[in-house]
Amino acid sequence: MKKIFLLILTAVALISSCHKPEYVPPTVERQGITSLTAFFTSTSEQFEDKELAKLTVTDPDADRYVIPIPYYFPEESTNPTTLHMTRVRVKAELAPNCKIYPPLQILDLTQENEFTFTNAQGESRKIIITGSRNKSNKCNLVTFSLTNPYPVEGFINEETKEIYIFTVDDLSSFSASATACAHATVETNLVSKKNYNNEQSVTVVAQDGKTKCTYKILKKHPTKIPFGFREKSVRRLFNMDAISRLNFPAYSDEHIFPSLGYIGGHLVVSMGNGSAPIYIDALTGVKLGSIEVGDAPADAITSDEGGNLLLTNHAAPTEVLNIYRTKSVSQAPEFFHSFTNETDVAVGYHVKVHGNIDTDAVITLTHEGIEGVTGTSKYTRVIVSGGQVVATETIDLSPLGIGWANPPGHCAKVVSVSSDIEKGIMVSYYTPYSGSDIRNSLKYVDGNGSIAATLPIFEIGSDAQSNYNSNVMDAKTFNNATYAVHLVTSWFANWYCGPQLRVFDISSPSSIKNGNTVLMDQDIQIDAPGSYDSGYSSGDVIMAPSADGFKVYVFYFDHNSAVIGGYVADCIDI
Repeated sequence: MKKIFLLILTAVALISSCHKPEYVPPTVERQGITSLTAFFTSTSEQFEDKELAKLTVTDPDADRYVIPIPYYFPEESTNPTTLHMTRVRVKAELAPNCKIYPPLQILDLTQENEFTFTNAQGESRKIIITGSRNKSNKCNLVTFSLTNPYPVEGFINEETKEIYIFTVDDLSSFSASATACAHATVETNLVSKKNYNNEQSVTVVAQDGKTKCTYKILKKHPTKIPFGFREKSVRRLFNMDAISRLNFPAYSDEHIFPSLGYIGGHLVVSMGNGSAPIYIDALTGVKLGSIEVGDAPADAITSDEGGNLLLTNHAAPTEVLNIYRTKSVSQAPEFFHSFTNETDVAVGYHVKVHGNIDTDAVITLTHEGIEGVTGTSKYTRVIVSGGQVVATETIDLSPLGIGWANPPGHCAKVVSVSSDIEKGIMVSYYTPYSGSDIRNSLKYVDGNGSIAATLPIFEIGSDAQSNYNSNVMDAKTFNNATYAVHLVTSWFANWYCGPQLRVFDISSPSSIKNGNTVLMDQDIQIDAPGSYDSGYSSGDVIMAPSADGFKVYVFYFDHNSAVIGGYVADCIDI
């Protein structure tokens, strides 16, 4: 609500500034209209008040202004903007003491709208404001892979328009496939086999049919940077409406307990409602089907650093929790481990793993409070050494003053910062209780069981402390660095409080208290929103290294905002 109030104040201030009688000396050398921005109105309840298009004005003497309207909105959709053009709210950014008459309000941008513009010296002229629906000129590649006789993923360097095939294999006879950005087309024939030992190329044609991008395809021997991922390599894979694109349930239709996993190039999503998890293409977000679950439960899922997907059931007190494992979306999971829940609260909706269960790993399962009855401070860890479970332990954090309530919104995520339990854990949680405790925070508990760092996610006392929910995270090791990936879900997505994503370097976990180790986008713009709603904040986030060790993926899902997406980064030394 605070954001909407500020937007209203800003709009009033802009309108008022065009009618002040007192002369204000210009603060810019160039006088006139700086920009025109078109916003959705009631023609689309889903996007109302969201920016549709913006024209940046470069000619101070122009008398005709054409706002470039995208052909579709959101850009990756097939929703035409024709209807929206007839009723948009237009806002002008003006130099001091300039004005437009009559005042800008709701316009039909399919028409020539005539106004009088008066500059700071009182000189007037007639201007036209209209719009033009334009096809996209974007022609970048999203994915490229060799496909036959076996898959080899390419690394796209967008800056140099080069694709690197990092391998020492003979590539003398391979077919390939590629995915272009929304509405662009791959012009080159990639089905016919070519010799990729030698330089090849692929051309993409934009939606406008005129703009083209050509990429060189080069075989290279891979080398890594010494630590972590290369920050310049971070790019978004997709960010989309989970309801219309994947048929996920809306908040208003069903409360779910979502969890994510990554396996064999697929993002797997469990709703925690008894249905079989679905899997989508991890690079494009295209839904491919439901995974094979056999007799395994799927109340929650996660994945490790060795290509294993783990599945668990939900276990009430005295019930048995079973963990299953698989390496393929089409292969029925096999039993891995079980234990009896000997606590007074349930467990099973929140599971994470650090390490590789084929070698060494720590599986953490966060227990849940009971709404209106009791909170909890407990988690269970399953310790794996040499591919075998060597211990199952339940830990109580209440002596540290850490506690949480019922799932999914008021619960927590406990993750191990290493496959070595001596390195400690991270805890991410939201407390609904007022008082001195910080509502949203991350805490690092070291191997001695002491709180070694606390990071408030928002300024203490700010509205954001109550508008967001800090209870979703994961931790993984990639290229000698350890990362905590943190998704702050939204309590009030209908107030445009979009989810936020942070990735922290926790190779020295106590450094998280500095708050300066953010490596990826802090804000996930809901540019493809689904059914905004409020009051039941749930979601999941996962970090997943690729099988070859050169890439790392981050995927997120916020049920309240109906948005799902992913990023990728690499550690290639280029």
